[in-house]
Amino acid sequence: MAPTRVFVTGVTGYIGSTTIDNLLQNPTAKSRFTFRALVRSPEKASQDVRPLGIEPVLGSLDDLDILERESAQADVVLNLADADHLPAVKAIIKGLLAPRQDGARKRPILIHTSGTSVLADGANGNRASDTIYHDNDTAKLNTLAPTQLHRKIDLEIIDPSLVGKIDTYIVAPPTIWGLGSGPGNSHSIQIPFQIRASLKHRQALQIGKGLNIWSRVHVHDLARVYTALFERALQEPQGSTGSLPKNKDAYYFAQAGDDFAYGDVAKEIAKVFKELGINDSGEVKGTEAGEEEKKYWPDGAAALIGGNSRSRAVKARELLGWEAERDDFWGYVREEVKRLHKEEK
Repeated sequence: MAPTRVFVTGVTGYIGSTTIDNLLQNPTAKSRFTFRALVRSPEKASQDVRPLGIEPVLGSLDDLDILERESAQADVVLNLADADHLPAVKAIIKGLLAPRQDGARKRPILIHTSGTSVLADGANGNRASDTIYHDNDTAKLNTLAPTQLHRKIDLEIIDPSLVGKIDTYIVAPPTIWGLGSGPGNSHSIQIPFQIRASLKHRQALQIGKGLNIWSRVHVHDLARVYTALFERALQEPQGSTGSLPKNKDAYYFAQAGDDFAYGDVAKEIAKVFKELGINDSGEVKGTEAGEEEKKYWPDGAAALIGGNSRSRAVKARELLGWEAERDDFWGYVREEVKRLHKEEK
């Protein structure tokens, strides 16, 4: 049997690098699959990607003709890059809808990366929320407005016209923490974002009152969700609906451990600042919307860490047999403060 052809975007990113590293841990992976990956620079291609046995394809998400061509020749596309690049997603879908030149492809698979910012409200740090979204509650997920972050792109993935033509899945992680692995970036976005802003002003910062709540997952546990979904999706029978939810039921969350408030992250930052002599007060400053927020935070802070986004990974646990293995979240926060302080110096 010919190897399954896999085209990957975001292979040197935080999620992509760790996911590919996890996939390649399986000793049969290189005999069962052939990987091609979109890479922006010749240096990354030669130093990071080709040594893994992955064929690099030079280009970016803006090179729509490349995305369409590579997707047309793939059995599976793992879109592990930008969750909000609509033209890129359309090009990938167009390629997957095209017949493969050798005529050997079964119904193609698209696993797309979104995020639970799609669930976030406009709390601006000033209130908590009891609202929790479960990934097996499609009716509730269908109430999400097209204006929610990521949602416009997600709607392309769950378009009813793709049913029976492409098997589509959406992995939507919450706040991701921990050090990644693989050939590229090993650091997350949200927690370091809060720490860097705090370091800049020598004061632990939070949006508003810091009451807003998020779910979380370690990047290695997230990578195992992608791997389990990838392997399980390949087992779906062709020519039938199968038993694995997809298309209109495409969302797969990846929550693990207790939910947390971003105000509690700020308190932990304040403790470490006191230990390191950065700020001896041990206090947290909450910023109000408007000019004060602009003074202390980069653009988009309220959307990134100011809302409530609570999710539950029912499908990964019940259908993919996934359970999280990492849970020292607060230890990670403390170590990130120390790392970024050292990096700053």
